[in-house]
This record gives sequence, structure tokens and C-alpha cells, in this order.
Amino acid sequence: MQAGAVEDLTPWFDQNPAVKDKLFPSAFGAATVDGKIYAMPCETLQPIVLYYDKRAFEKIGAQPPQTWGDILDLVPKFNAKGIAPFSLGGQSRWTNMMWLEFLFDRIGGPEIFQAVFDGEKDAWNNPLAIQALGEVQKLVKADGFVKGFSSITADSNADQALLYTGKAAMMLHGGWTYGSMSTDGGDFVSGGNLGYMNFPPVDGGKGDPGNTVGNPGQYMSISSKATPEQKEIAKKFFAGALIDDTSAKEWVGTGAVPILKGSDAHFAASKDKDFLTFVYNIAVNAKSFGQSWDQALSPTAAEVLLDNISKLFQLSISPQEFATNMNAVIGK
Repeated sequence: MQAGAVEDLTPWFDQNPAVKDKLFPSAFGAATVDGKIYAMPCETLQPIVLYYDKRAFEKIGAQPPQTWGDILDLVPKFNAKGIAPFSLGGQSRWTNMMWLEFLFDRIGGPEIFQAVFDGEKDAWNNPLAIQALGEVQKLVKADGFVKGFSSITADSNADQALLYTGKAAMMLHGGWTYGSMSTDGGDFVSGGNLGYMNFPPVDGGKGDPGNTVGNPGQYMSISSKATPEQKEIAKKFFAGALIDDTSAKEWVGTGAVPILKGSDAHFAASKDKDFLTFVYNIAVNAKSFGQSWDQALSPTAAEVLLDNISKLFQLSISPQEFATNMNAVIGK
């Protein structure tokens, strides 16, 4: 955007309010820089979801967590029963990141990471950011994650298997894992054993508990080097085939939620209608749908982020050291 490589689509959206109105408002955050829209949100949305095994909760006679405090209270109860409180494919690093994305939001609201994204000096030093970093280490120290989590990979779906085989009670992961758990988990999903919810609020936190994080959509931009004719063709595609009813129906057929308002009209025929409706309602109600940090930041900053998140979860650096390391790559 700053390099002027892509077209500013703000005037086009102003002239085509019907197009903008078909899309979830929360999808535009990741496409907007300094109040200007540089990309067309499209395709599907994938929020991060807190999944849980209903059978595990029955074993300890407890209800799903309503607050962050409940999560910390549940940890010793599951461990006492020999069930890992949370599955986590920590070797993949971005899986750990999802915890921080939610804790930053629930404790401080979307403004905390927005300051980092905007390149504000020392933005990671915000006291609410330090608090969020400390909370995740509190969970690690309490044995909240499965033993050996830092050598488990998400790419092999080993983290999902821990949940559907009853070895872990909960898992924070992308909406896309629902499909693979349905396919690979025997009767775990079809038998009604899988529960799911949005991440709970943190007591005293400033963040709206309706907010979510993850992938608010895919994005298409128009090159500023394109000819006027090419730009016109692209805009016709944006306003037509990309957001029409046929497209919505096809995405629902793949078990995904399109980024379009009203796409829930196609859910009734799907075996996954309850989950699709849950995801759709999260997107409809989210005031903020934060984009995954490693996608929002530059490749340089994202790599430093993932490296430091791994160290944070392994307890080899403190929250303050994490913040100092990350402040060094703000804007890079």
C-alpha cells in the first residue's frame, strides 16, 4: 500500500454500496490501511474456535469455561483425571500464536495489536500486552497443555487426534479443523461429542467477548499498474461472480462459510449446518475480526514473532523480553 503498488478501492466501494453491504463488515479490517480499503474481501472466513470434548467434561462433572478464570480452574481437574487440558501442536508455532491473539483482544481489545500493525514505537510494551503474555505463561506453568506440546506438529493433525481420541479435553484451533475431525475422528463429530464455542472473556478485560481472530477472508487487490480496461474487468468480477449466490452455494457445499451476508440460507441442506451457523453468527456479531498476526505483519517481523512465541511458551523468555524483542522489529 505504502509503495503504491495496489489500487485504492475506497472510491469504488463508495460508488457501489450494494457490494460492500453484501460482505461482513468485520472482513474489511484486514483490507484497510489508514482508513482506505485496498483489497476486496472474498471467499470464506475461518475464525479460531475453542473446541472441546463433551465426554471429557462429563468425566470431571464440569461445564465448558465461561471465563478465562474457569479455564485456569479446569486445568488441575483434567490433569487429575489423566486428561491433558489442552491439545497443542506447538512445534508449528502459529498454533501458539492463536492463544496470544485472543488474550490480547480479550484483555485489551483490538487496539493493542493495531498499534503494532500501525508501527507505533514500543507498542508491545503496553501493560495490557505484558499482562496477556503473562497469562499464557501462567497456563503453561499450570500444565495446561499436553506434555511435549512443543514437539507436536499441527501439519500432521496430531493435535486434532489428541482431542478426538479423548487424550485432551480442549483445543484452540482454526475453523478448518472441523472438517478434518469429521473425516478422521470416527464418530467423534457425527456422534455429537464435539463441542465448540468462542474464546471466553477475561475478567476485567476491555475486549468485546464477541470479537474473534483468525482469517476474516481472502483478499484480492488490483495492481496500480493495470490498464483502465483491466481495472474495469476486475471490478466487474468483484461485483459479480465473486459474490453471487452460486458462489455462496458452492462454498457451503465444501463445508465452509462464505464471506457473504445471507449465505446461511444455504446451510439447511448441509450435515454441518450447526457448525456453519455457529461460524456465521460469530462473523455477523464480531465488531472486530483480527487477522492472524503472521499474515498481518511483514515476513521479517512475522518470523521474529513466531520464534519469540515459541520461546515464550517454552518459558525461556519473560513477557518483558518478548516485548523488547518484538519492539525491535516494529515497522520492519
